[in-house]
Amino acid sequence: MKFQGVYTIMPTPFKDDGSLDLASLEHLTQFLENLGVDGLVVLGVMGEAPKLSQREQDEVIRTTVAASKNIPVYAGSGAEGTDLAVEKSLNALSLGAAGLLVAPPPVQSDSVIFDYYKKINDAVNQTIILHDYPAATGIKMSPPLVAKLYNELEHVEVIKLEETPSIPKITAIRNLGCDISIVGGLGGMFFLEELNRGSDGMMTGFSYPEILVTIYKAFVAGNKEEAARVFYDACPLLRYEFQPGIGLALRKEIYRQRGAIDSAFVRHPGTQIDDLLKRELNDILNYVQPERMTA
Repeated sequence: MKFQGVYTIMPTPFKDDGSLDLASLEHLTQFLENLGVDGLVVLGVMGEAPKLSQREQDEVIRTTVAASKNIPVYAGSGAEGTDLAVEKSLNALSLGAAGLLVAPPPVQSDSVIFDYYKKINDAVNQTIILHDYPAATGIKMSPPLVAKLYNELEHVEVIKLEETPSIPKITAIRNLGCDISIVGGLGGMFFLEELNRGSDGMMTGFSYPEILVTIYKAFVAGNKEEAARVFYDACPLLRYEFQPGIGLALRKEIYRQRGAIDSAFVRHPGTQIDDLLKRELNDILNYVQPERMTA
């Protein structure tokens, strides 16, 4: 089956003292599954993976997989070293991950990037999702390289496309005749346009994923006017939530307000939410009224 739909990048919940909150993680997993998403992703950029010990990363995967009843859980497993990326990938799969979200190595070379993904591909037997996010990785993957990875590596099935501008890159990949599954990111800010260009869904950390599910279902059912209406109604929140540096704190605060996690704590050096940000966020939420979009 083609990889498509709406997948949520999960934050990692902490207690107010900064320790891992596995009870909140379990509750968040069930909360998101009940919203109708097609899958979950842990240890992505939003999951604060570099701030977690290996033991903690293992606990995050194990807990989320156990709490998820009917949808798959994918795990971030990229690394600066190829051998380490292979080790992390095999470890995530052994803990029950259904597939892997893999960022490229920190070398801007098509041959190095290809060899990196090939070694991971040859070691695993599950889906590999290319994480194309130059703003976070510093690495760009050209459409021809994406097509080569998809055509020549069996388990490379998906690209999480977050290189800006994302919309023309989707067209460039499709114009090569490449049928790789494309899911957007960037907070969902360009979801409608990406669908119109031939993407297959969304994989992001937007804290009202049921809105993205509503947009996607309306679009694939042929009701593009309804998809556009919901998308444009949600744009103020999409914009405000996807702010570099504070976006994670905002998303955690929304999940806290929604009762999905107990604390909005972000590990240092991440930014904590403050009273002014809370007021701004609540002003946006009161204006947008996200709950009404899926009523």
